[in-house]
Amino acid sequence: MSNMREITPSKKPQIWAIGGGKGGVGKSLVSVMLSMELARRNQKTVLVDADLGAANLHTLMGIKTPVRTLNDFVIRRCSTIEEICIHTTVQNLQLVCGASEILSFANPQFAQKNKIVQSLLHIACDHVILDLGAGTSYNVLDFFLIASNPIVVLTPQPISIQNAYAFIRNAVYRKLSRMASNQPTLQEIIKLAMDPKNESQVRTIHDLFEVVRKKYDKKMASLLEKALNDIRPLIITNMARDHRDNNAGKIIQLVAEKYLTIQAQDLGAITYDPMIDTMVSQMIPLSELAEDSPSRVDAAQLIKRLI
Repeated sequence: MSNMREITPSKKPQIWAIGGGKGGVGKSLVSVMLSMELARRNQKTVLVDADLGAANLHTLMGIKTPVRTLNDFVIRRCSTIEEICIHTTVQNLQLVCGASEILSFANPQFAQKNKIVQSLLHIACDHVILDLGAGTSYNVLDFFLIASNPIVVLTPQPISIQNAYAFIRNAVYRKLSRMASNQPTLQEIIKLAMDPKNESQVRTIHDLFEVVRKKYDKKMASLLEKALNDIRPLIITNMARDHRDNNAGKIIQLVAEKYLTIQAQDLGAITYDPMIDTMVSQMIPLSELAEDSPSRVDAAQLIKRLI
């Protein structure tokens, strides 16, 4: 019997995407924390392991060998994505395991990716949380850009802050590039701007729009500007050890506004919790982490701000 409440079939879920510049910042841990807090609030939640090359969420949730994975849906072994949802020990929380057993699936074809996206947009639940892979491949960025809550996770280290900004920058240019997919001249202008050392001295998104406005088309420049209004990344600093670490997200927020002309929001920080390191190393499910642990308390505050 399902442990999840009924929800109106016509209701579309809110999509969350948890990304970041590089591995090691704790994206999967943050994904699990946020999912558990949503479920605790009686929100029907589906956590999806969208790290298509190195799936590991099932281990964090205490599932040794998944009986069904995303691959079963893509190759039509299962007709709906609901069929591959696995119940967890957390009430209201289900898991869709990744498909790392087939290495080629780390780079799905357009039709495969579109099938996954369309299914996630219509799955019967309140929230879908996508735990994205590391890096800035097109697949990662495309999943990030469909989210109504696109979250970037970083740690307070300077290199992580740089990587997080690079991730957001690549997401911005990915969106602009897709808008110009059928216009080769505009594509070349955008490609040029993506090189921070380009000879045309295009250093910011504002510079890019000026070039498009003068050399290509004023209307298109306005459309590109309008499209960026939809990109509003949410920043979470993970593994914060002291009050100064909480400023990492604010740095990203300011730099993104100055150079990318987008409105990022610093949500706050999740405190470093040595108990999580112990649990992960001993393969203890994170669902057993006490609700009054520092990291879960912080995650609860983040969810409260969002919903």
